[in-house]
Amino acid sequence: MSDENIVYSLDVAKNLTKDQLYQKMYESWGITNEKIEVWGELSINDLGNWAGVRYAKKLSDNQEIEYPLEGSQDLQFGVFLSPAVAKLLLNDEKTCLVSCELVLAYRTQREKKDNPFLLAVKEDSIQRLTHLPNSISNSERLSIIQDKDRLLISKIIYDSEIQNVKSRVAADTSALLESVENKKLEISKEKEALEATHHKEAEALKTNIELQKMELNKSIQTLQKNQDKNQLLSSDNAELKRSIDVHKNNIDDLKLQQKKIEEIMARKIEKLTNFIEEKAVFLKTFEFIDEEDFDDFIHKVDKSRDTSELLSFKDVLKGDYKLAVSYIQAYLKEQDILYPRHIIENYLTLLRTNDLIILAGDSGSGKTNLVNSFAEAVGGVSKIIPVKPNWTSSEDLLGYYNPLEKKYLATPFLEALIEAQKNPDVPYFICLDEMNLARVEYYFADFLSKLEERKEQPTIELYSDDEASHVLSELKGVNAVITSAQEKYSQGGITDFVSLMTDENVNAEIKRAFGFSEKESLIKYHGEIRRMLAGIINTPSSITIPENVRIIGAVNIDETTHYLSPKILDRAHIMKFKSPLLSDWDSILKEVDAYGFTDVSKPVLFAIDELGVRAPYPKYDGNNEFCALFKAYNSDYFHPLGVEFGMRTIRQGLNYLALFKDVNDDSTQAINNFIIHKVLPKFTFDGDKKSGGMNKLQRVAQVFYPELEKLLDGIEGEFSAHIALSEIIDNAESNDSIVNYWA
Repeated sequence: MSDENIVYSLDVAKNLTKDQLYQKMYESWGITNEKIEVWGELSINDLGNWAGVRYAKKLSDNQEIEYPLEGSQDLQFGVFLSPAVAKLLLNDEKTCLVSCELVLAYRTQREKKDNPFLLAVKEDSIQRLTHLPNSISNSERLSIIQDKDRLLISKIIYDSEIQNVKSRVAADTSALLESVENKKLEISKEKEALEATHHKEAEALKTNIELQKMELNKSIQTLQKNQDKNQLLSSDNAELKRSIDVHKNNIDDLKLQQKKIEEIMARKIEKLTNFIEEKAVFLKTFEFIDEEDFDDFIHKVDKSRDTSELLSFKDVLKGDYKLAVSYIQAYLKEQDILYPRHIIENYLTLLRTNDLIILAGDSGSGKTNLVNSFAEAVGGVSKIIPVKPNWTSSEDLLGYYNPLEKKYLATPFLEALIEAQKNPDVPYFICLDEMNLARVEYYFADFLSKLEERKEQPTIELYSDDEASHVLSELKGVNAVITSAQEKYSQGGITDFVSLMTDENVNAEIKRAFGFSEKESLIKYHGEIRRMLAGIINTPSSITIPENVRIIGAVNIDETTHYLSPKILDRAHIMKFKSPLLSDWDSILKEVDAYGFTDVSKPVLFAIDELGVRAPYPKYDGNNEFCALFKAYNSDYFHPLGVEFGMRTIRQGLNYLALFKDVNDDSTQAINNFIIHKVLPKFTFDGDKKSGGMNKLQRVAQVFYPELEKLLDGIEGEFSAHIALSEIIDNAESNDSIVNYWA
């Protein structure tokens, strides 16, 4: 080891981060490829409870290395390796030469040894040497072979080195002889080639002349055929023209028939409209329906959206989603609401997927605030629906039909869907707040299955159409009885429900027709009919989830809530929030100021399809870079950890990546977001359980984490997946190796 190596005091080294510790060792040992690759002697003590690599030298230049710590000789004494792994390599021998890569030991081991630089052997990198490294010079090889006191080489390697030398000499001799023979053959072949070339050129010239003659004859034949075809085409054109004329006449006939059908349908629709109007007037006159319901029937109240105070995404922002993100972030800043740009990018992209979005984080981290403020920023409506701990079925979410009252008992969630259906041009963001206070799979599974439909808007059956038929049948009977009594006793003079009740003759006739006794109340019966009819009018037997609705969940993870099941995680995207106090507010303000907007007072007007269209996910393509990457990750990393993924998840990823390009061209950022949404939330397992030759926590820390760090190189900050994984590893090391993304 060179005297010029840099060393540090223990006090200085203790304050260095993991990355800084690596950097100091690289600088001290002259390592440029950021890998500590060495060779040395693997040995195990007599008790078999300690094994390690001793006398470590770099593979690159055969230089001994020692920890850059004042007074340290620990590294040459030995770098620890699991005795079980060592025994497999030693094969009943006491020592052998190995090569391997060294990495920082676990933090607890470094603290226990009071050595921040303490290294351990990366178990999947160690392999037994069968010959000395190429970096060793001939003189060094000789000294190593003669250095029997240090036992740095066994007879097997000695014999191997001698055999290598003999093989190289024999190979060099054989190669020289072969080169001479090859030269002779080469000269002979060149001579033959020169003679053959002249002959071939003559033959080729002769062949070329013959080919040109054949091509000329073919051209003459082709010309003759084309002339024949032209004559046939002329005949076919005449026939085609006659056929077109016939079809044109047929089309004209069909248009006339269609016009007649439309006229007939128009007359039928007019009669139907008059019938509905007549009945609606009757229902309103006798107070079976409200004024508002009457207007819906007759006047068709115009509920079109007032967009005068909105900024058009299409016309003003030119349909540019990147510009829309900038504007929305600036708009929210004017409302004293600060979110980093990447949150707006991510949230807008997830809304456009039409998938379930789950916002996770502690109370006060900005989950429901994002739902409300974003809805305001796009001129939409947010509905926050609190979930109750006692929810156990879909009835708690959507309501149920009460056969005794003959009406559907709707919930705030269903009422929000119906309201959205009545306002199809307005975006609705329905948020189930604290959705995991109850078990999500109990009350939400059926609805989530409906959301999986991608070819069309899913429809939810609320109750049987027979129930509506019963109510309408009873209403027809009421209509007939009242009309008959009115004509019999009042000649049409009764004009409202009060008049009907106060006319003794009509009252008595109606009770007789219904079979009521004198004690039974027509007012009570009228109220029942009114409630039943209101239920049918206001709550249809089925509802198609409107295109303008996005479903969002907000969850806290603590002792009062339930974890999300794999079925939910497979179908949802998880956005995890941290405390807003951890955000760099000055950076956000500078970011917004750089946009240069002079007026951000108006919300953005998005057409509903501009906020995403429900469509099938992109197909899986084995040649696609993203598909290949996650197929390999699933096989190499996720499956050994017991973290399973299906084809749906990869197709969801393809859909997200395609939409994310509209707000950000950085594909690495998109992959980072996808890993946070779909991969890390599934990291909940016992890290002490074995997986291959190591436990699961070691596999995450030593195998998956380096790969993820390399994949996401350049992605930094609180929302980077590899930093989140590092926190998961650190938490597991201090929590009995329990790996839990949600902790």
